[in-house]
Amino acid sequence: MKNKEHQKNIDKAKINIYNILAVIIVIIPEFLAEFIYSIGISPYNNKLPNEGFAWSHNAELKLSRMNIFELRILAQKLCIHGYSNENRDSLIQRIKKKSQKKKFKGIIKCLTNR
Repeated sequence: MKNKEHQKNIDKAKINIYNILAVIIVIIPEFLAEFIYSIGISPYNNKLPNEGFAWSHNAELKLSRMNIFELRILAQKLCIHGYSNENRDSLIQRIKKKSQKKKFKGIIKCLTNR
């Protein structure tokens, strides 16, 4: 009986230690990063580098720039079935494969022009 209570106390202590570690390792650094970004100390300041020639002419780079919502819209226009169940990487692969067919050769270029 005393051994079970002792074991419960040890288990509670383990849980408390894990909670403290989670706060120290995950939550505090995330809060600090968000705070630094919000006050503008970050060297990036929402500025992305200019896109080069390859970004405007390479279909794979265009697809990698698109978010999952845009990829799903493109998949719908390409008549790819089951696109809503796909993750981003597999959806990009299916779009590339579908666009390599003759009748879809230029569709990525047309649809991804921004």
